[in-house]
Amino acid sequence: MDVSNFFFERGVFLAKDALDYILSQDEPDAYARAVLEKNKGKKFLTLSDVVIKQEKVETKEKEINLPSDFKPIAKDIEPRIKIFEEFDVTGKSESSGSVNDFIDFFRDRFNRISEILRSRPGPTVKDIKRLKKIRPTETARIIGMVSDKRMSRTGHYLIHIEDLSDNLTVLVPKDNQSLMAKASSILPDEVIAVDGRFSRGDLFIASDIIQPDIPKKEPKTSDEDIALAMISDLHVGSNLFLEKYFRKFLDWLNGKGERKDLAERIKYITIAGDLVDGIGVYPGQEDELEILDIYEQYKYFEGLIAEIPEYIEIIVIPGNHDAVRVAAPQPALPKELAPDLHSMENVHLLGSPSYVSLHGIEVLLYHGQSIHSFVPHISGFDYSKPEQLGVEVLKRRNLHVVYGEKPPITPEKRDYFVIERVPDIMHFGDVHKNGYTTYRGVTIVNSGTWQDITPYQIKQGHHPTPCILPVMTLRDRRTSLLKFRRGGYGT
Repeated sequence: MDVSNFFFERGVFLAKDALDYILSQDEPDAYARAVLEKNKGKKFLTLSDVVIKQEKVETKEKEINLPSDFKPIAKDIEPRIKIFEEFDVTGKSESSGSVNDFIDFFRDRFNRISEILRSRPGPTVKDIKRLKKIRPTETARIIGMVSDKRMSRTGHYLIHIEDLSDNLTVLVPKDNQSLMAKASSILPDEVIAVDGRFSRGDLFIASDIIQPDIPKKEPKTSDEDIALAMISDLHVGSNLFLEKYFRKFLDWLNGKGERKDLAERIKYITIAGDLVDGIGVYPGQEDELEILDIYEQYKYFEGLIAEIPEYIEIIVIPGNHDAVRVAAPQPALPKELAPDLHSMENVHLLGSPSYVSLHGIEVLLYHGQSIHSFVPHISGFDYSKPEQLGVEVLKRRNLHVVYGEKPPITPEKRDYFVIERVPDIMHFGDVHKNGYTTYRGVTIVNSGTWQDITPYQIKQGHHPTPCILPVMTLRDRRTSLLKFRRGGYGT
C-alpha cells in the first residue's frame, strides 16, 4: 500500500514529517489505518496527530518462575565486581563555579594528559616560555592545550596553544597534507604535543602533531563462560517507550524465547542512562508523556528492573533525561528518587562517567552526550555511526573535550572525563543508534534505545534503532545483536 495515496484518496493531507513517522513504523499500512481512525474528520494531519500513545502495562510484583528447560549457567557463578570509585564524581562534587574551579579543572586535565604525552618517544619536551628564550635550531616538542584554531589567508592552519608557562602559535604548513588532515580534527580544549621548530618570526612550524591516544592491547577475556548485556535510553514514562518489546527482553532473560544459550550466560547488565523520560527536559515534553510524575516514572522503572533475575548484577548510570544535574559529570541517582533500586543487592548505582571491572574485564560507562560537541568539529563524523565517538575520545584520552558546548561541564577540581585507564569495553548511549566497533583492542558499543522515534529526532534527521540488544560473551569477546522488535534473535 502506498501510504501517501491511502490518505490522499480519502481527502486527508499529511505533513512531510507526519508521513515520515508513519513510514518509520514496523507495519506502516496498519499504522496508517489506526491514524485515520484516530483522526476522523480531520483533513490535515501534523506530526503530533499521527503519534499514537501506547497502552501502559501495569507493573505488578510477581514471582518469577523460570521455564523447566532453562538452566542459567550464570546463576551458579559468583559475581566479581570492582568499582573504581576515584573515577566517579558521586559524593565528591565541590564545584561552586568560581574562576578558581575552572583553573583547577583545566590544570588537572592538562597535567594528567601531559603525563601521558611525555611518555611518548620523540624530542625532549620543553615549556613554551623556555622554548621562546632559547629558540633551539633542532626540532623540539611542546605540549599544550588548544585555545584556538583557524585557517590563515594563505591556507595554513594556525593553532594557538598554551601550557602552564606561556602560549604559542603553531603553523601547520598547507603543503603537508597528512599533517593538515591531523590538524583538521583537532578540537578546542584538546591537549596535544607538537614537534617543530621556530621560523624567522614567532611562529612555531609544526612537523608533527601527537595525540595521547591509547596503546594497542590484546582483548582481555573472562575465564568463565558468562555474558554482558548492554542497554540504555529506556525513557520510561514517555508514551513512546516500547514497553511491549522491553518486556520481551525481560522474558528472554527469564528463559522465554529463542537464544536461550545466550540468556543462560547473562551475568551482568550495564545501563548507560536515560532510565526515564524525565519532566521538563524540553519544551512541550508533557504532550509526549504517559507518566507525568517523576517519582512515578522511577517507580515504574524499578518495577521493570525487579523482573530481572537476582543472580544478574546490574550497573546503572544516569543520562541527561534523569533527575540528577544536567551538567556533566553526573552523580548517581539519589535514594529519594529510586529507593527500591538502592535496596536491591544486585543493583549498583554509579555516576556518569564511571569505571568498573566485571570478572576482570574493565568497562568504561558514559551516557554519551559529548557526541553533540564532536559532530560540528570533525569532518565526516555524524550521528549515523555513534560508535566513532568512542574512537575519537580514546584518541584524545578525554570523554568530553570541548568546553562551552552541549552538555555543560561542571568544573570540578578533577577532570573526570580524562581516560587514565584504558578500558576493555566502552559502553554509551544517548543518540538512540545502535553500533559497535573495535579500536586498538577496545570494544566500543552504543546500545541504542527502547524508545520509538520521536518527533524531535525526525526533525534532526536521526535514525534510531530501537530494541536491539548487544550481548557480549566475555570468554571470547564476541558481540551478538538480538533484535526484539523485529522478531529476530540473530547475531
